[in-house]
Amino acid sequence: MTDDVTGELDDEALDALDPIEEAWFAQNLESVEQLARERLAADANDFQAHAWLGLALYLSKKTAAGQRSLQTAFELINAAALKADEEEKETLSWERHGLADKLLDSVHELPLQLSAAQFIVDGLKLEHAPSLRLMVEDVAEREGNPVKAMAVLKRALTADATDPESHYLAARLFARLGKRPNMFGHLKRALEHAAGSIAVRTLTRSEPDFDGFREDEEFKTLTDPLPTEPALRRLYAALDAGDLALVATLAAAAEPTAQNPLDVLYPYRDAAEQLLETDEAAWSPTLERVQAEIERCEEADQHSAVYARFCGDL
Repeated sequence: MTDDVTGELDDEALDALDPIEEAWFAQNLESVEQLARERLAADANDFQAHAWLGLALYLSKKTAAGQRSLQTAFELINAAALKADEEEKETLSWERHGLADKLLDSVHELPLQLSAAQFIVDGLKLEHAPSLRLMVEDVAEREGNPVKAMAVLKRALTADATDPESHYLAARLFARLGKRPNMFGHLKRALEHAAGSIAVRTLTRSEPDFDGFREDEEFKTLTDPLPTEPALRRLYAALDAGDLALVATLAAAAEPTAQNPLDVLYPYRDAAEQLLETDEAAWSPTLERVQAEIERCEEADQHSAVYARFCGDL
């Protein structure tokens, strides 16, 4: 997401959009509202039109009117679900959660975001994990009550048992309470489900809630993003520290004998791409060669678990 009302799409993707979606991505809330009203004039039971109207009104600071339209959209979705088969029910469930995601993702100031979260949970009667997480963090920080916060968090985990952010938040709360087994259980589940979403190991390194576990050997092993093999560890430690010249030197030395070339080539490319900005003539040939080697390995369906772990993808 960007800091705007919506995310960004390229021109080709925009060409395939419904006009009301195009207006949404163009951040033209007046057009979204107008198009939604036109559709409702033709079909008063169009839940998607009610949803678009609600979003447009809510984000135009017409909060009460927006909430009423969103509630109408949910009422129509819920009524449709009563008559739907299992496949249709799943689709309608995604509609509900997608609508909640749009609302929450479009509000960026924390007090307004918390208000939107509370409306989603209490006003729309949706057990929406991202909204519940916001409510958990509010209770934990504002009231300083991790036990009360955990009661709300259980609802988030019931709504989505594979949500890595909810498990990570649970690990933080249990760390505050000093409950080591519970903390490790949720931290491991956060790591298990986090691929491609949040970099759990990176987050733990700067999170004060885990300060009491910094010297715990199991914690250090679990959250360490660096490989254990000495040469690779030196390479990734340099990358972690931002010492690009050292990364390039170590990668060049390690490349000829690397058991998995991608373990070395990926950080080598990262360094070369940034060094290119300071001396294009010197680093352009290196980057071209390294990229060609990476493509050769990837075409052979090779992967690097070491680099994926470092980036938070494992």
